[in-house]
Amino acid sequence: MKIIATLFAGVGLLAMGCASGAESAESEDLAATDAALSGNVTLSYTSDTGTAYCATVTMTNALGVASPRWQAVVDVKTNNITSISSNALKSASTGKVAFTPANLNTSVAPGATTSFSFCATAQVGVRPVVSAYNFESVAYATCQTNSGLYPTKAALAVAMASELGRWTPATDLTISGTKYSPSARVVLSSAGLAACRNGCLNTKALLGQQDASFVDQNLFNSMNYISDLQNSFDRQSSLLTDLSRNNPGALPPAHRLTLVSGPVNLNSATACGPHYIYQVDTTAGVPLTTAQANNMVNTMCFYNAGSCGNNPYIGFTVTQSNGCPAGKTCIAIDPTDGDNGSTSTTSAGSAPSYPMNRVYDPANTLLNTACLTSASKLGTMISKCATSPTTCGYLYCTANP
Repeated sequence: MKIIATLFAGVGLLAMGCASGAESAESEDLAATDAALSGNVTLSYTSDTGTAYCATVTMTNALGVASPRWQAVVDVKTNNITSISSNALKSASTGKVAFTPANLNTSVAPGATTSFSFCATAQVGVRPVVSAYNFESVAYATCQTNSGLYPTKAALAVAMASELGRWTPATDLTISGTKYSPSARVVLSSAGLAACRNGCLNTKALLGQQDASFVDQNLFNSMNYISDLQNSFDRQSSLLTDLSRNNPGALPPAHRLTLVSGPVNLNSATACGPHYIYQVDTTAGVPLTTAQANNMVNTMCFYNAGSCGNNPYIGFTVTQSNGCPAGKTCIAIDPTDGDNGSTSTTSAGSAPSYPMNRVYDPANTLLNTACLTSASKLGTMISKCATSPTTCGYLYCTANP
């Protein structure tokens, strides 16, 4: 791979399952019914006297990569757990109990098993069942999310590149209402709507997350997102004004972005996720020079990257490989898989987990499917579209009542 210029050391971006913060154990109730199981999990008894038992749960990591973390929800019903093995933590002692590893650095190799045990007092004939489980897939570096702001802004950069074919957020976005007022929102401008491809469904869905106040604020803080989007106009304007006065040679050129490949893994050891590759030309269709392509990073200020922030989910790389057509210049940035896409962070088990407990799924293919929240609570993927139309396109993992 020939890299002409790498402007950030941490290339790529992926919304990981280890988003910052965690839900409190008391904030949600668990499902009242068992989830259908898939994959390989067993519950066996090492002893059973009728009024007490000891059981072992064994799970197989069916992912293609080692997993540093697993989750399991076991319904012990009216029984009461009296002890557990030292390699596990539990969320409760009766009812639906979430088990997680006591040592988060524990790694389970692909195809290997891990197990934990517990003992409980019991009513005759009442025995536990495994309700759900999964393994976390960490194929990329863990990156700080700033309560979900960074991956969401990065996903917005990708959506706008794909659906508007350019990075001109100051032109394509505008503030609806009085800036910083409670009702103010950043929306597509008339110029942005006119440039939209396929209705800008991804861009609209991501901007709609300004109204996702029902999501756990530790995982995704919608108020932080609203404020930062509005501040981003000033950051981008100040940078371009400064460049115009002091360094006009660094101004980003008028350009056209065309998606040519992705996702590809440019550097899975340090990247926060895979990249999409965009061919970048002038508006007349002439390939940008390397210097012009490097200047494109100054269009990323709005997305908390370049000289305007340290968004680790934007790895801006100029390349002439990785699917870039011969004689063309391309820019690689992330797709924020699992946030703006439909891939889960955990896929080996009965109930996946998703970054920030949400997934972009406009076809509703995951509607009403089982999921595990970031707090290991068994839930269902639901839509808020009917009550919050601006969030249409997203589904949210919400614990069942």
